[in-house]
Amino acid sequence: MDYNINYKEFYETFPSGFFSSLPNGTIINSNKNFLALINYSREEVIGKKKFTDFLSLGEKIYFENVFAPALKLSGSIEEVNFNFTKKGGTRFPVLVNSVEIKDISETHLYTHSVVFNIEQRKKYEQELLKSKKNANELSNKLTAVNKELRSRTELISKQKLQLEEFNQNLENKNSQLSSFAHIASHNLRAPVSNLMVLKDFYKENTDVKDKAMLFSKVEIVIDRLSETLNELIESLIVQENKDIMYDAVNFDTTFAKTLAVLDIQILDSKAVVTSNFSEAPTIEYPKLYMESILLNLISNSIRYRAPDRVAQIHFHTEIINNEILLIASDNGLGMDLKKYGHKLFGLNNTFHRHPDSKGVGLFMTKAQIEAVGGSVTVESEVDKGTTFKIILKKKNND
Repeated sequence: MDYNINYKEFYETFPSGFFSSLPNGTIINSNKNFLALINYSREEVIGKKKFTDFLSLGEKIYFENVFAPALKLSGSIEEVNFNFTKKGGTRFPVLVNSVEIKDISETHLYTHSVVFNIEQRKKYEQELLKSKKNANELSNKLTAVNKELRSRTELISKQKLQLEEFNQNLENKNSQLSSFAHIASHNLRAPVSNLMVLKDFYKENTDVKDKAMLFSKVEIVIDRLSETLNELIESLIVQENKDIMYDAVNFDTTFAKTLAVLDIQILDSKAVVTSNFSEAPTIEYPKLYMESILLNLISNSIRYRAPDRVAQIHFHTEIINNEILLIASDNGLGMDLKKYGHKLFGLNNTFHRHPDSKGVGLFMTKAQIEAVGGSVTVESEVDKGTTFKIILKKKNND
């Protein structure tokens, strides 16, 4: 088999443009593909055109100052991008690989150059760049939309929380209104009925002593009626007071102050009152309300202590779901919540026969707690004791 290669045929049929040039740049040979690229005939190119004749002025400067010195220095150069000018003035992008051919004495004889038409590649690159630009613009738009969606989602979440809080406050107000109407109806009906009866007795009776006795009873009923009205008015003031001042309340300090106020009752009852506010030592809260809440709960525990054991009263704080809980527990008489739970925080409701019981303290405590957005629950067992759990809503600074 003959492996002799016809280099002339190889030169002519090389799939890219191929030309040879003298050291001064004059083209001395080329294949048909190079001629097809530049749209010139062989007669118009060979011995007449130089490499630089197909370059713009700027590219000629680049050729002389960069390309030619680099080729001379290394003997070859690869994949240099030029824009060739065809016959007729049309320009097209090419990549040029060149190598110097030298003799034994290292004299530069001529240069072989391969020219690749990269017009399609350039178009593809431009399309890629355009696609990349479009993709970046789309990405930026999507980022902006996503940011806007997150912002709107946060706003909607905030508005939802505000709406839930508003609804909760509205439910509290409706509950308070219903409770107030029930309390007013329940607590005013009896004294008014008594007054009506006493009035009739007074009008029918002619005895001076009987009239005096009846009038003294009228005075008692009026005093009780006045007291009930004042308590109802005070509860309304608490519920509607929107400008209540918030203070930096220290639980230990406020608790110690309350114990000092109740010092005589604590000594007389021999109650052991303890506290641990380490988990939440302070809170932004109306100081006036906190003092009243502590006073009512401690008084309540002392008043309803069990006669057969030393009263153990303990207060502490916890943090649950970013809210501060005040928990008050005792080992007192306790109560049957199934029987009396629905009446526990009503006005003038008492569940034990105690001479100082008026049924006002817990009513006012609940009103004060709910007035600042909190809530109170109770756990109790007869002859075991009672625990109050108060969610103290901290001041909203937004």
